[in-house]
Amino acid sequence: MTTITAENISYKEELKQKTSKPLIWIGIVSIIMFFGGLTSAVIVSQGGGGFLAIEMPLAFTMSTIIIVMSSVTFYIGLLSAKKGNFSMTKLFVLLTLVLGLSFVVTQFMGWNVLHENGYYAAGSESTQESSFLYLLTGLHIAHLIGGLVSLIVVLVKTMKNKYSIDNLIGMQVSITYWHFLGALWVYLFLFLRFIIA
Repeated sequence: MTTITAENISYKEELKQKTSKPLIWIGIVSIIMFFGGLTSAVIVSQGGGGFLAIEMPLAFTMSTIIIVMSSVTFYIGLLSAKKGNFSMTKLFVLLTLVLGLSFVVTQFMGWNVLHENGYYAAGSESTQESSFLYLLTGLHIAHLIGGLVSLIVVLVKTMKNKYSIDNLIGMQVSITYWHFLGALWVYLFLFLRFIIA
């Protein structure tokens, strides 16, 4: 039976700190390649002709503002943690989570508007353009769920005082992924706005 010692715990923490950031970057690069392939497929599928115009719902613009704001609030939360002000960290991580959930709500609002305007994700009444629009935004939401789970973990750990000025690796990994999700949405929004819309 293995005895847990302070040395074993510190080794595990050191190993976690060395591997967490490279692993998140490997994940991010693979997601970039995935969405790069999808958006390239959209362009290729045009076959030289333009897409039928789809008016982008206002809710998607709201989504963009919300996710950019959430990156700012998370950054302020991390800065507060680096200064040892964990009460501010708790507030701003909670605010980031609320904004993240608001982003999901505005996406559903956008899909509802699209549906009401006759743009469907699948079926005989769907178009190539509408299918791509739902696919890209839906896959982004799927990846965002991982970010929301990460935010919940960070919030719980912050509430339980698991972080210290010298140990913020979990929060740093989470914010890297969250910033990436924000940047990915801005890219998709502009892509959809100027290529499909």
